[in-house]
Amino acid sequence: MRKISSRHRSTPQGHVLLIRSAAYQFDSILLETFLYLAGRFNNSIGVNCLFATEPSPPYDNNHYHEECLRCNSCGLNLTGPNQKRARRFKNQILCDLHFADVALMECSDFMQQLRSFKPQSLGCAVARRKSSTTLIFPLPPQACSDEFCKEFPHNLIPTPGYWIECSRPQITSDTIWDESESDRDFTDPEQVDEQAELSMMNKRRDLCLFEENELEDEDVPRKKTTIEEQWEKNQGFELTSVEQETYEKYFYGSEHWNYFTNDEDLGPVILSIKQETISGRDQFRILVRAISYTVHGLIPASCVFADRYNREEVVKSLGKEVNINPALTLGQLPDTPEELLKLDQVFIKSELKVGVIYVQEGQYTEEEILDNNDSSPFFEEFLQILGDKIRLKGFDKYKGGLDTVHDLTGLYSVYTNWRNIEIMFHVSTLLPYEKHDPQKLQRKRHIGNDIVCVVFLEADNTQFSPACIKSHFLHTFIIVRVSPRIKRKITRYEVSVVTRDEVGAYKPYLWEQSVFEKGQMFREWILTKIVNGERASYSAPKFARMQERTRSQMLEDIVANLANHAETGQIPKPYRRGSWRPIGHMRPSSPLLDSVRDQFEDYDQLAKDFTRVFLNNADNIQLHANLFDVAFLVPGQQKQKVRFIGVRAILGVRSRVFQEMLYGIQTGFGSPQVPVAELLARPAPTLLSPQKPKSSNFLQVPDIESPRPKSVPSSPMVKRAFSRLGTITAGWGRSIRKHGSNTLQVEDRKRWTSSQDCSNKEAKEKEKAAQSLAVPRLSVCADAQKVDRAKLAQTEFDIIEFDPETFGILLDYLHTGSCPLTCSNIPGLICAAEHYDLPDLLQACFHHAKQFLRIEIVCVMLCALENYYWRYTSASELVNMILAFVETRAYQLFQSPHFLTLSESMVQTIMCRGLEVVEIKKFEAMLSWAKHRIKTKSSKVDAKHEFKCIMERLSKDLKLYRITPQELIRIVLPSKAIKNERILETLMYQANSGIYRNVDTYLEDYQKRIQNQESFDYGI
Repeated sequence: MRKISSRHRSTPQGHVLLIRSAAYQFDSILLETFLYLAGRFNNSIGVNCLFATEPSPPYDNNHYHEECLRCNSCGLNLTGPNQKRARRFKNQILCDLHFADVALMECSDFMQQLRSFKPQSLGCAVARRKSSTTLIFPLPPQACSDEFCKEFPHNLIPTPGYWIECSRPQITSDTIWDESESDRDFTDPEQVDEQAELSMMNKRRDLCLFEENELEDEDVPRKKTTIEEQWEKNQGFELTSVEQETYEKYFYGSEHWNYFTNDEDLGPVILSIKQETISGRDQFRILVRAISYTVHGLIPASCVFADRYNREEVVKSLGKEVNINPALTLGQLPDTPEELLKLDQVFIKSELKVGVIYVQEGQYTEEEILDNNDSSPFFEEFLQILGDKIRLKGFDKYKGGLDTVHDLTGLYSVYTNWRNIEIMFHVSTLLPYEKHDPQKLQRKRHIGNDIVCVVFLEADNTQFSPACIKSHFLHTFIIVRVSPRIKRKITRYEVSVVTRDEVGAYKPYLWEQSVFEKGQMFREWILTKIVNGERASYSAPKFARMQERTRSQMLEDIVANLANHAETGQIPKPYRRGSWRPIGHMRPSSPLLDSVRDQFEDYDQLAKDFTRVFLNNADNIQLHANLFDVAFLVPGQQKQKVRFIGVRAILGVRSRVFQEMLYGIQTGFGSPQVPVAELLARPAPTLLSPQKPKSSNFLQVPDIESPRPKSVPSSPMVKRAFSRLGTITAGWGRSIRKHGSNTLQVEDRKRWTSSQDCSNKEAKEKEKAAQSLAVPRLSVCADAQKVDRAKLAQTEFDIIEFDPETFGILLDYLHTGSCPLTCSNIPGLICAAEHYDLPDLLQACFHHAKQFLRIEIVCVMLCALENYYWRYTSASELVNMILAFVETRAYQLFQSPHFLTLSESMVQTIMCRGLEVVEIKKFEAMLSWAKHRIKTKSSKVDAKHEFKCIMERLSKDLKLYRITPQELIRIVLPSKAIKNERILETLMYQANSGIYRNVDTYLEDYQKRIQNQESFDYGI
């Protein structure tokens, strides 16, 4: 008898047995016999050869066909004691051993995907070069058709080139809202004719969308929808995972290997492989990238036709499956994971701009829709769900292409930061409105350049057409419909979605739920739908072609660098079991384990371990005190000195200034050390304005080509410094044996010396023991005569130029080659980099400041730079950079509480800049700062006098004529911060020049206020 697999399905007409083909042939008589026997069990126990479409728990049915309950892979009989080992996967029954091999391949034959990788990649490349009009896109299962759905077209006008997502399947009424609820939701029957009433009854019975009286009936139970169950379980909905997130999620930060090749057909290809153990089974996680196509999945180790304990053989076998030529080569560059991560992050957008349009009853054309200038309470309520209404002028977050300086794109907009994704909504009613422009280009140029558009349809009998807004970028429309006629306590929304044919379906699907009540669940649902719609649109040919150009260039660069390194760089390490950990392989015990040997022999890891020893912390001071031979005393708070330790040789190698300080060597490069007293006596340099040309001697900071965070990783590493040290010291011992003296000969020049004097050994050892730190016999110059022996004998140095925190970070950088950079420590660190002649650190500080400068930290940085900018050129340049940054954000700066902590000179410097803020705001900021400054005065008379002097100095460059006469009378005059004569002169100038109208009225008001002016207390 032929072994068969079958599935039983219940229908209203009875039980139907579905037959699947299997391993053996059997004749029609046996088949009829089997069907007859199966039919006898239908009414009592059903058919027991059940196969689920999803992975399931162990097979637990007590009734089965013994000949059918066998493992489809090995044929093991799963009856009797073996029944507990039975597992169901799709249309197969498997034992627990083979279930792990088959089911863990992510419900697909991933090996088959690898075999079709090359044709798929070439097909994608050809398809993206074609026009969208010449391609045929299959409709997704979620698409709606008038042949099967009675709700078609779901408040939409069917349009060629677009597909409509079906709102719901044919389901019973209790899955969304109970039918009993709709029985009491009728409007007044006298106001509706019989046909309209019947239509409304049918719609309410299916969707229960509208209700006029919000009556609660808790006695009628209702089955929760899939969306409601997900919300209760996760308090959110799943975002579509783009393929660019795969490498960071599964590979980056864990042990894996990257192989590369330049295929003759595909171009650059990179294969990433990683070993995993899932459900006790060994797996290979594979990620294959080409320019146009990427595939990712799991392969059980038992499915690879190669020695699983040999990584090269495994990769070779996978390369044959993919049909790659030439063969894959292991990439040896240590920064390859970072480069691959950068490649992916280019296409992961955390900033989106989304259009929102308002449609009323009877509006069908683009001109009618964009002509809406007033919104309704329903629309305002919906905008509050989407995000926060923000003032555009001065807004310092994601702008979405809107103007935040001159209000050229409207006064307000809607913005939200949701799951670390910044979304700016281009709301049609908030964008600029020009009455005489029939096309409303000021609105269309923003909404038409978005990819996703939310349509708020406030109508009962109007359908929306996606073709009404002509745009090459808009790919998906999410329609949110409410009835303007029916009022409820909680607003209810009906959602429809229409998408271009080239965009596939995206979650959450409407068939799960399409009608929502106002609340947090609806907000999460619609924002998830918007973001997933944007991500799904990226696969459209128009956007895919744009991404492919960037991806192609970056992937070619990565593969070219790997190939160049493989040909001309260091020789790859020989194969060892330790570098490729065989799955399931038991290593023999050894004194040095493979994992330890790998880390020990790796040069980068060795450098990291070596540099970690020289960090200035309590543990290193105690454990490695013998490594440090010099100490620094830095005055801290309350004049208490903080002690730091260092290695003289490393500091001398890394910094010319430390070489002069620790060894007394004058290199002849750079300016000599100048006493602090002389620096203090120098005049403070004036800050450069953006209009003045920079001097050729002024520090020129290079612009950043592409922003990327840095913490000085590209600075010289300690290994480079020690390689220099080892090169120079090579062969020095021969010169000592040859000459037998401490004097250097001509051939010994340009070598580092380390002499040993054995005369009077005992006396010298006693003298050495008496000292706190050992005096090294190391010279850092070819000529020993240049070394100051007094400096070499000195083991403690006072540092008065910098605070302990800055100097500690500097020492860590010199010892380890890296240090943390923040906007708060950059002011001191950038001056220390200039003082100690460290150009790499100086450049890294400027790059970090340019990228991460924020208005919240500006005042703190300016206060820190107060003591430096007149002494160091780099500090002066940093101040100018900050002031240029502040010019467009002056209003936010004035609102910051740290603004009051600035010094008077810095406030005056800021006010002299070309700030993009009205003059009255500058005056109010001056006034607030002056009042805060005189709070510390004990005498009221002294406070008045100080206030008067401060305001005279600050307002010297204030352009009063730019302040309106009304503000002069209402704000400036009552403050008593500006002399009355100056205010009167300004009013007279405004009256004579004709800048403002009706100035004579304000002059009369001025005279009245002067006569009634109270005591001169300056608002104190």
